[in-house]
Amino acid sequence: MISLTIGKCRVDILPIVKGLVSEAEKVSAAYGDHEAYAAALGIEEITAIKHREKIEEVQELSEIDMVYVHHLSNFGEIESPTPAFCELIDLCSKDSLDVIPLDMNNEEFTEMYVNTVKTMEFVKEHRLAKKGMKRRFDMSSPESFSISWDNYLNQVKGYEKVSRKREEYIASQIIDIARYRESLLAVIEVERINSIVEHIKNDKQ
Repeated sequence: MISLTIGKCRVDILPIVKGLVSEAEKVSAAYGDHEAYAAALGIEEITAIKHREKIEEVQELSEIDMVYVHHLSNFGEIESPTPAFCELIDLCSKDSLDVIPLDMNNEEFTEMYVNTVKTMEFVKEHRLAKKGMKRRFDMSSPESFSISWDNYLNQVKGYEKVSRKREEYIASQIIDIARYRESLLAVIEVERINSIVEHIKNDKQ
């Protein structure tokens, strides 16, 4: 966990690995000592997870996601939606707390994505997934794999730009929340953490 002070707010950023069931334990261990809780999700994603038992539709994985799951399964059981996010939302729901969305809503993200990723880059996804099956990643830990996987995807310039824009947006949301809260726990995927923390520190200077 990374702890920062923004104004009068203590901000704890908890890095998690998307999809890995065991990551939910990190959230339950960190929960309970903060005024507010936030996740690197859009408002629609939070709502869908909160009511996931009522949603019968099963979201199909993309080729890229299937390759990610293939490699990540070396570290344990995988589930969707991401168990760490589910744990946070479930714990907050029991305490009648709302999880604050740190990411763009669907409309904002779609507009940003369409304006950032070129058509030719999007059609490269099949080739990227195929090469990803054979590629050797850093498998020393789930965190190391997630970061090296993200670096692999971000070889596509459009995907890299999307990642940077998300990180900048999430950092700005954390800074905004800190203006009117005394403590915040933010649950964010590990591959986004370093850039987000850098954005926050630069904004404080």
